[in-house]
Amino acid sequence: MDQPRDETLSNLTWDDIQDWAGSTIASRGRSYQRGHRVQELARTPDGGIVAWVKGTARYATMVTIESGDLTAFCTCPYEGVCKHAVAVLLEYLERLEKNVAVPAIAEGDQRVALLNEDVADETWLGEGVEQEEIGTATDSLHSYLEEQSKAELIRLLESLSQRYPAVHDALRDRYHLLKGDAATLVKALRKEIEELGAGFEPDWRGEWNVVEPDYSAMRDRLEMLLEKGHADEVVELGKRLLAAGKRHVETVDDEGESIQEIASCMDIVFKALSKSSLSPADRMLWAVEAKLEDEYEFCSGADAFWERQHAAADWSTLADRLLQRLNESGAPEGEDEYSSRYRRDRLSDWVITALVNAGRRDEVIPLCEQEAERTKSYVRLVSYLIKEDRRQEAERWIRRGIKDSRASLPGIAGELHDILRQMRKQEGDWIGVTALVADDFFAMPSAEQFRKLQASAEQAGVWSAVRPAAMRFLKTGELPDNSKEKETPNGTIPRWPLPETGVGRATAKVNKDFPLIGTLIDIAIAEKRPDEVVRWYDMAVTRRSRHWMGLQDDRISQAIAGGYPDRAVSIWKKLAEDCIARTQPRAYEEAAGYLLCVRNTLQTGGRGEEWRRYFTELRQKNARKKRLVEILDSMVTDETRQELVTIYGENASEQDDVDIEPLLARLGIHDWQKKLLRDADRIERDCGGRYISIPKAGSDEAYRDMEDFISTVENERLQDRLTQAIQQRHPFRRFKDVLEYYPEERERWFSFNNSRIRERVLEWLKDEGIESV
Repeated sequence: MDQPRDETLSNLTWDDIQDWAGSTIASRGRSYQRGHRVQELARTPDGGIVAWVKGTARYATMVTIESGDLTAFCTCPYEGVCKHAVAVLLEYLERLEKNVAVPAIAEGDQRVALLNEDVADETWLGEGVEQEEIGTATDSLHSYLEEQSKAELIRLLESLSQRYPAVHDALRDRYHLLKGDAATLVKALRKEIEELGAGFEPDWRGEWNVVEPDYSAMRDRLEMLLEKGHADEVVELGKRLLAAGKRHVETVDDEGESIQEIASCMDIVFKALSKSSLSPADRMLWAVEAKLEDEYEFCSGADAFWERQHAAADWSTLADRLLQRLNESGAPEGEDEYSSRYRRDRLSDWVITALVNAGRRDEVIPLCEQEAERTKSYVRLVSYLIKEDRRQEAERWIRRGIKDSRASLPGIAGELHDILRQMRKQEGDWIGVTALVADDFFAMPSAEQFRKLQASAEQAGVWSAVRPAAMRFLKTGELPDNSKEKETPNGTIPRWPLPETGVGRATAKVNKDFPLIGTLIDIAIAEKRPDEVVRWYDMAVTRRSRHWMGLQDDRISQAIAGGYPDRAVSIWKKLAEDCIARTQPRAYEEAAGYLLCVRNTLQTGGRGEEWRRYFTELRQKNARKKRLVEILDSMVTDETRQELVTIYGENASEQDDVDIEPLLARLGIHDWQKKLLRDADRIERDCGGRYISIPKAGSDEAYRDMEDFISTVENERLQDRLTQAIQQRHPFRRFKDVLEYYPEERERWFSFNNSRIRERVLEWLKDEGIESV
């Protein structure tokens, strides 16, 4: 029976989850779900879902709908929607998509009790109490406390204080505040912040003993100080917390939990900032300085501060102070040039924001011009000029910026070049657009750049003149000439129809690597010109300049197989034999792929006998390589089946009437081939249509498995190495080679991979109507 589906949950999208939890938490939750950390998922009677989630500890997590809103409860210390809740929701949605049943929660489930304990800490409510009943329950509690005598209340508080250290600390802090002794609490917080900044030290095994961070006590103390009117002290502590938090996160290896915890404390600091005794302009300056010093997104709470209405006069005062700081600032000792520019650009961005909000927009562009000279922030200047519709000035600064940054900061030069091209496009100047695209092509020639050049040149109506010059450049390195036509042995090259751009043309030096054979082959393949593919391939072989090819040999064979089958077969044979010579099982499997291409090409051309002869010789030559022989024999299963069908068809209407032995004797085939046919005949007679072939897993599925596994790896260095491995040639081999140095992760991969294979097998059996046993 199909399980009931909660329509609200089942219709959620990834965007909905990101909106609910935030992109950072959502991403971490997805990693947890892909890492199979969600266990024992179950449905609750009210339409929610609950599960165990394996993190630093094992957490009970519930996701439900309350008054139409998605709500999460978790026993982890994180306040708000946590990654564990996201993981549970994603696991539920995945099971719905795969139509995998999610069982109902058992009565008396331990997770419900744990979650109710957590809820009780905040609401003093028991299991099954609805939100609207909180007021009633609170009133009852209040009545109960009022009925107690002073002595009984004291005994109750003393008992709670002895059992719960957090209660003891809270009572002690409140005592000091009531006595007007905020200094003691501030001193305790300073000490806590100093200890935070000291970070963690590895133990004797070199491992980091890091537990899930819990800053709830610090938050409570900051909230208490703010509640009692000590906003200035909270702001002062916030400055210390920023500095200590930076040192702390540089010494821990968690998934951002420490950053989130510190940010939650800074949220209180920014609330205090608005209530502090600082002047409005000083508050704004404090917030700017905090953001400038923040490298880890501690100051997300500053957004609420800036959303408040600030007077134009205060913005103007802030702008003057920041301008003074900008004019006085210099690079700190030992700071590199890039860091100095970045730091100055962040400060000048705030100056511009303040000027705009102060109504002093006429000062923005002069400031941008000044800073462009100093920090090469030409893109910002050009953007403001375009917004003000000062396009001629924008183009002048684009050209100046490209000239100034081309050698040292090519990224900025490229961005300016793209802006200029976009301007030409908006003007409808396709000749100008094509000239700028040509700049990119001559600077970084490739098949992709050639395609972009063709697209824009066709739009401009000049492709017939552009193509010959572009091809000549790829062959000789000679740049086109827009002054006259050129006569070549292969015909006349038209005059280059595009103007000089003056902002990024390649030099006229002939590169020693011309012709650019790899690019020429790519273009010939894209244009389906096998003659040109063969021509350039032959040149590559002659010049022994095949280092650029990588996996290109197979791709080239695919491209020329129709017109040059002998050449394609020759290349595939060489690739297969090179793999076999490596004497590794995975290389044998790679060889089988090339051999299949040989077989298909020869059989398509009516040369099946040639294939069988080559295959037999290859098998006999490598008869001692048992694993290879197994792989080769599996290749001919389909052929054997077809031959058997032919034998049956030629000799009888029913295979039971056929004696296969005399027929095998007349075929003149090898003994191993006869054995395959005998086995196939026996299976057919005994079992008829009972057997079906098992499909091979596609390489795309296996590649996705590796990607999904990588997302579960917690060691960032290993995660990076594995990601790089699967982006190179022979990704499967390189992936396993990396794991050889991480035996625990290697075993986890085997388990993960086996699980994925099992899932696919079960799915295939289900599709075929076969019951698994």
